Amino acid sequence: MKLLNYRFLAVLAMVISCSLGANAQVIDSILIKLDNEYPQEKIYVQYDKAAYTPGETIWLKAYIMVGSTITTISNNLYTELIDAGGKILDRRISPIAIGGAAAAFDLPENLKDSIVYVRAYTRWMLNFDSSFLYTKAIPVLQPAANAGATAKPAATNTPQFFLDFFPEGGDLVQGVPSRVAFKATDKRGLPITINGDIQNSKGTKVASFSSTHNGMGFFELTPLAGESYKASWKDPVGKMQQKNLPASKSQGVVLKLENNLAGIQYSVKRKDGENPAIEAVQVVAQTQQQMIYRAKVNLTKSAEVKAIIPIENVPAGIVQVTLFTEDNKPLAERIVFVNRQDYYFITDLNVPLKGMTKRDRSVIQIDVPDEIQCNLSLSITDADINPVQKGEEDIYSGLLLSPDLKGYIHQPGYYFSSEADSVARHLDLVMMTNGWRRFKWEEVLAGKFPEIKHKPEDYITAIGKVSGLTKSELTNQELTGILTLKGGGQQFLSIPVANDGNFKLGGMVFYDTAKLYYQFNNDKNKLLTTKALVDVKPAFLPGAIPFSTAGRPVPVFTRLDPKAIEKSLLMGEKNLAAAEAARKVQTLEGVTVTAKVKSKQEKMEEEYTSGLFRGQNDYTFIVEDDPAGRGAMTVLQYLQGRVAGLQISGMGTNMSMSWRGGVPSLFLNEMISDLSMVQNIPMTDIAMVKVFRPPFLGAPGGGSGGAIAVYTKKGAAANDNIKGLNFATIPGYVPQKEFYSPDYMRYDQRHDQADNRTTLFWNPFIITDKDNRRILFTVYNNDITKRWRIIVEGVNVEGKLTRMERIVE
Repeated sequence: MKLLNYRFLAVLAMVISCSLGANAQVIDSILIKLDNEYPQEKIYVQYDKAAYTPGETIWLKAYIMVGSTITTISNNLYTELIDAGGKILDRRISPIAIGGAAAAFDLPENLKDSIVYVRAYTRWMLNFDSSFLYTKAIPVLQPAANAGATAKPAATNTPQFFLDFFPEGGDLVQGVPSRVAFKATDKRGLPITINGDIQNSKGTKVASFSSTHNGMGFFELTPLAGESYKASWKDPVGKMQQKNLPASKSQGVVLKLENNLAGIQYSVKRKDGENPAIEAVQVVAQTQQQMIYRAKVNLTKSAEVKAIIPIENVPAGIVQVTLFTEDNKPLAERIVFVNRQDYYFITDLNVPLKGMTKRDRSVIQIDVPDEIQCNLSLSITDADINPVQKGEEDIYSGLLLSPDLKGYIHQPGYYFSSEADSVARHLDLVMMTNGWRRFKWEEVLAGKFPEIKHKPEDYITAIGKVSGLTKSELTNQELTGILTLKGGGQQFLSIPVANDGNFKLGGMVFYDTAKLYYQFNNDKNKLLTTKALVDVKPAFLPGAIPFSTAGRPVPVFTRLDPKAIEKSLLMGEKNLAAAEAARKVQTLEGVTVTAKVKSKQEKMEEEYTSGLFRGQNDYTFIVEDDPAGRGAMTVLQYLQGRVAGLQISGMGTNMSMSWRGGVPSLFLNEMISDLSMVQNIPMTDIAMVKVFRPPFLGAPGGGSGGAIAVYTKKGAAANDNIKGLNFATIPGYVPQKEFYSPDYMRYDQRHDQADNRTTLFWNPFIITDKDNRRILFTVYNNDITKRWRIIVEGVNVEGKLTRMERIVE
């Protein structure tokens, strides 16, 4: 439907204006090619807090979009923790499900830097401009003794302040009035307030300017032939500065845009009173590589032509308007933000039970009115340590604004805080002082498209090569593989081998490492297996790409008040002291520890499950303790009628499953499997069955039909399958760090320690759907916090965004 709307607008524009001819079709075909073959992913990251102290954990949840929809391109997210000097401290690879991925980084306890960077990207994003990789500078609060330890003295010839000019449309044209936007920043990239005058070559004042919002503003200027212009302005320390304006062109056109309720009003103007060098131009508007408008403007009879680009079917986001000559040469360009308030859905956040005293209990309730699937994240922090800051980035600005612009946007959340006209005008200043450069028209019109070196990944993928055999010996060959997980469990695989010896395994989701035992199929006496050399390598990116802090660094605008910093440092010191004390304790003599005896199910969970298969919303069946398990012939027969909503019909290997309109994914020992393999396992060999409600994040595509995980018994019988076989080790995802949320209603030895948590709760994957629209969480306070800051953010499968925030005290 979205594409139909775009195409309708493009056709409408052609009908209203005139026939554009074959040259105009070139632009249309380029956009179609870019959209089909070079879609652009973008990332926003939600953190539990805005600033940290050494030794703390950075908890993060990333959302990955393509245009206005969640990504279906990439399955893996790479995140990196980088120190102030550009050194990679840590790296994580996380599976993407329903447009989201989670990770956590532990800051070194001896970290002396006052800043760290988090960078996030997919393999697909590396095919394009690296400026659009997600990068965030995060403050690390240091005691006064360490403050400035990593600061580098500024070079003596480096200016302290910068002033840049941006003629609307790109160029000044002699004799044509034009708006000139400007942006003033300090050496950190943060905005400064300035005012000054524009002077001609004779020193005569022709205009004045003054910043109106975050160092930005604009003035009007009609450049004259033979003249040059410069700005004289006083910087924040009182020093007079000068900056030359861009030189003007003798001929050309000026583009002016005004965003209003009727649409995007544009004006194309040339110099009056002369024969035009350019008789006609094309006006093309596109958003996220989709054309929304195209028209021809005739400049032979009038020096200025105005028209409106309709936006009633255009989704919220940046629109790029470009003027082309009739032979497709770009002349002028400007971006504008269309904000139709259609990008969000409502999430209700309530606290039906509130307890703010020491270790008191609260209940958090999240309600999603929509019946479609949603992927949310929840953070609860000490509001005095993590206070609300004006304009801080949120999921709206982080996906609709910042990823499509090069450079730093100060307080981006401000531009989505209100529908007031003043906010809209300030957002337009951002548009006038930035450019949308996901691609360059000059390059794509010349046939220069990005070189695709990095193909999208299919979760965990292993690439293999068989050498030592002749081509005839490799013809129609197949490896029989047994994949075993570190925690136990096996899956049998049939792996086709190409005539050149290459083979590939993909779509796997497991944590830690797995071993692939192999031999050639129908290889009597293992003659081929013994003769061959088999090399198996993981297909993850082998290492982090370089990171440079050269030039202007990524600014940090987080400015906590002194009380927040003082409390953060105090809590950080207490936590570091507690960690050091715990390391020094080697033995506990004369102490009797009473602990809750684990149930058999808990023991089975620890022994058999890992990663995403542990702790999700599931039904668990211990087969050997269930008389029905001994009487069933197959797993699906055993499950019939035992799980609400799971529909199972048919007989034997012809049985079929459905759950909420989808088909559950099948896993055998946490490896993706199929119906015939699972149905052929004798029930006497099955230890446990777990049934996961839809969606199951560990399944390809997000598991919209849920999942059934079958675990076979461990022991010597399983190992008999792999005796004497060669094997290769395949690394999986690094096991995710589990957020510790104490339950003070139960005994735990850790409860004897002081509770100085600054993040009281973190859950990066909260999945809702039509049957699961209300989620409740029990959260316990720490020892000293009096005010909570609660934030819920997320996306739904249609690409709509949500954010709710509450201060509880």
